[in-house]
Amino acid sequence: MKYEIESIGKFKMIHIVGNIDTETSTKILDDKISELIEKGHHHFVFNLERTTYLDSAGISIFIHCLCDVQQNDGSVYIIAEDNQVKRVLEMVGIIRLIETYGSQQEFEKAVGIAE
Repeated sequence: MKYEIESIGKFKMIHIVGNIDTETSTKILDDKISELIEKGHHHFVFNLERTTYLDSAGISIFIHCLCDVQQNDGSVYIIAEDNQVKRVLEMVGIIRLIETYGSQQEFEKAVGIAE
């Protein structure tokens, strides 16, 4: 798993590339998110458009982030195309907790940061 973080408006968008399936790699990302939260960032978007596989280790990243930012009136969103990754999110019920969009363009339009 690799990840890239970019700022889009008030959001930190985290692009996750490859498989989210090992506790070791998710711990590195989880620690990075905690560091961003400590620095005052409370709005996150997980862009899973280039994610090829997701298991419970990946799900835990989203849950931890959501719990941490809710204490600071923050927000968490997920971008996931209609594929196996999105089906996993639906199956475990994450989409009932975290608003999910089908593309980055759809997300940006919905939150008012589209050009």
